[in-house]
Amino acid sequence: MDLFKKHPIAVMLSVIFHLALVIFFVFGAELFNEKKIESKPTVNVVKATVIDESKVKAEAKKLKELEKKKKLQEKKRLEDIKEKRLAEEKKIADLKKQHAEQKKKLAQQKAEEAAKQAKLKQQQALKRKKEAEAEAEAKKKKLAQAKKEKERLAKEKVAKIKAAADAKAAKEQAEREQALREQLEKEEQENQKRLAEKAVASYRDLIKQKVERNWIQPPGEIAGLNCVVRVRIMPGGDVIDAQVIQSSGNAVFDRSVERATRKAAPLPLPDDPRLASYFRILEFVFRPGGQ
Repeated sequence: MDLFKKHPIAVMLSVIFHLALVIFFVFGAELFNEKKIESKPTVNVVKATVIDESKVKAEAKKLKELEKKKKLQEKKRLEDIKEKRLAEEKKIADLKKQHAEQKKKLAQQKAEEAAKQAKLKQQQALKRKKEAEAEAEAKKKKLAQAKKEKERLAKEKVAKIKAAADAKAAKEQAEREQALREQLEKEEQENQKRLAEKAVASYRDLIKQKVERNWIQPPGEIAGLNCVVRVRIMPGGDVIDAQVIQSSGNAVFDRSVERATRKAAPLPLPDDPRLASYFRILEFVFRPGGQ
């Protein structure tokens, strides 16, 4: 029945073919013999009958072999159909199994997702609860801080008023002290300047004298010649550089004065370190013979 449901046309054709064979074997031989007998002369009846039977047998054998071959082919076809059906059933079973596994896996995934969502909701609820508690605590702290800040500002205001008064008095006192210091410093600077000017004038003469002692008069007329020399001096009196900044008009004379100034090192300087800054760069007029 399963075969008929799956291949109705093939089954029907097979049945009709088998019925035709049965009818042929039952009635075909006699009809064939009768036709042969009628067509042959009477004298050859016995012989014709024998020939016809052998042909019928041969044909029957041939038909049997054909039937056997067809049965084998049909058997093979049915086996192929059965094999295909079994393969199809196995394929369907595998698909059902695969579908069942997928369904089971999907159900498991859904269950895991549901558990995950439930856990997530629980975590979110716990988080919201903690946030609400933290917000309430922060609000409480904020109010406490606002109160504390208000008290601090009030105290600070009082302190500022007092500090302003103290600062004003301190400022006035500082201004008085600063004015006094400036006056003392000014007097000290003026006094120092006078001492320095006096020392510079005194030591300038000593320096000029030592330069003149080391000066070698160049050849030629030098009467009435003079030049202004700028000398840079290191602490201790060593000469860094000596340069004529206002020429005498005689280049040979000017160079002789520069050489004498360098040769006169160390130049005489005061021992007071407060006067050292006044002797870093010194200018003097050089006149031979102190003219």
